[in-house]
Amino acid sequence: MPQDSANKDLSAELSLSNRWIDLRKISVMRVVLALSALLVLYIDPSEPARFVVPNYLALAGYGIYSIVIWILAVRHDRILPIKILHWLDVAWYLLLIALSSGTNSIFFFFFFFAILVASFGWGFREGVRVTIVSAVLFTIIGYAAAAGQPGFQLNRLLLRPIELLVLGYLIAYWGGIQSQLMARLQLLKEVSQLSNPRFGVERTIQSVLESLRSYYNADCCLMILPKIQAGHAVRLYGSSSEGTYNLHRVDRISDGAGDSPTEITEEMARVFLSVSASQAIIYRQGNPGELLLYDSTTKEPTKGDVENSIFLTALDRKSCFSVPIHYRAHAVGRLYVVGGKHAFEGADIDFVLQLMEQVTGVLENIRLVDSLASDAAGQERRRIAQDIHDSVIQPYIGLQFGLAAIKQKLESGVDGVDVVNNVEELLALTNGEIADLRSYVGGLRRGESRREIFLPAVRRFVSKFSEATGLQVEINGSDDLPIYDRLAAELFQMIEEGLSNVRRHSESTYAKLDLAIKNGYLEMQLRNARLKRLGPASFTPRSIADRTAALGGQTRVYTDENHDTVVSVQIPL
Repeated sequence: MPQDSANKDLSAELSLSNRWIDLRKISVMRVVLALSALLVLYIDPSEPARFVVPNYLALAGYGIYSIVIWILAVRHDRILPIKILHWLDVAWYLLLIALSSGTNSIFFFFFFFAILVASFGWGFREGVRVTIVSAVLFTIIGYAAAAGQPGFQLNRLLLRPIELLVLGYLIAYWGGIQSQLMARLQLLKEVSQLSNPRFGVERTIQSVLESLRSYYNADCCLMILPKIQAGHAVRLYGSSSEGTYNLHRVDRISDGAGDSPTEITEEMARVFLSVSASQAIIYRQGNPGELLLYDSTTKEPTKGDVENSIFLTALDRKSCFSVPIHYRAHAVGRLYVVGGKHAFEGADIDFVLQLMEQVTGVLENIRLVDSLASDAAGQERRRIAQDIHDSVIQPYIGLQFGLAAIKQKLESGVDGVDVVNNVEELLALTNGEIADLRSYVGGLRRGESRREIFLPAVRRFVSKFSEATGLQVEINGSDDLPIYDRLAAELFQMIEEGLSNVRRHSESTYAKLDLAIKNGYLEMQLRNARLKRLGPASFTPRSIADRTAALGGQTRVYTDENHDTVVSVQIPL
């Protein structure tokens, strides 16, 4: 929970920081606009034709207002009314138009500045609101100020509001798309930040659901997945075999990031899995409601039967949309986003399907790492057991035999000198074994590990990775590489990241991993096939490069003579 909150706080802080950067740029442009207008009117005072002094004073006031806003933006002053600045601009422009030539005023074009700020800063709806209000008030105030004047032009009164509405709508539309894309990128970023094996599968799922619920401002998010038992494969969506499912849920009233999933029976799960595994759905609440079924391949919608859809009853017939969750090209569960005021559309289906594809990859990586950690712990327990057997039990068995022999000699009346010699031999043996035992326990306390553990652990991980992904991986290296503690942990993360990149970002069906010690450096090379049409490799994986740099090494990416992409890492020992 603390780490989840830290990630959200960091994302919010970065988002706020970006907003202040945009606000400073907008404030500078507002100052330029105000002072430029004042300078132009000073050079060519053809306008305003009336109320000259009030108009100049109003324009000067707008300039001063713009400078004050810029100063507050630079200082990140919290008193700055960020959400209503574009409305204040509209009020200033209406004042300037009322004091100048009405519908003929050159200040008409200032409205587009306010529409741009509203649309790209706050989305489509805010941009449309500013557009409509500006057009209506411009028409009213422009007509009141210009009607009856000698230069009144009816054509401008009619055309300028229409021009403002048309261009303003387009600006709002494009601004809304840009805002939506930025929000989606932020959500994808949050999901990628959750890919930490330390969080575990259940906690990661809950955090993803909360991020998704928050993005759509929904009432709740549900995810139904089969419960994975140790040693059992994931059962397919729609399986008729008996089993249980996990219901993951987050609600508006509680983020639920720390809640455990609810175990439900397969019969209950089928209420939510009643929709075909090849279909995504959108339900719009109403009387009657509208249910749309989207084919996952063609994305073509068809009408669904609202009355016979049992999952809608379970969701209290709230507006919702749902997509299937796939694993290895098979649907294994389903996601629901329920309630809220968001108008769900087909584009949401595409986005969430893409998001869940990334999430399932993250969850699979976490499961692989968890499995590897369990295997490593089991291997370490077996190693300790073997060490105790060899270092402790065996010498004690010898000590037991020696004591039994002494007992027999004493019972048979053997010379005491011979017995004393035997006791001294046993004491020397005991002292030696105690020293060895202390050395072994001290090694456990210091966290020392054997060299031969690392590469077998990598091979076990790669075996599971290949089984899970179908990517064939060849490993070349010696089991006695001098790799300990931090180096082993960091190198293992690099291997995991590199194989994950091969799987996600290439079409290669194989990868080759070489590990060796050369000239005092640990060298790792990970290579995979690259399509010739893509040209030479030019992308350096940032995570691997950062880890290598932290260890004092360097990373290089190149294309070899076989046109394979090679990620080469060198770390000094």
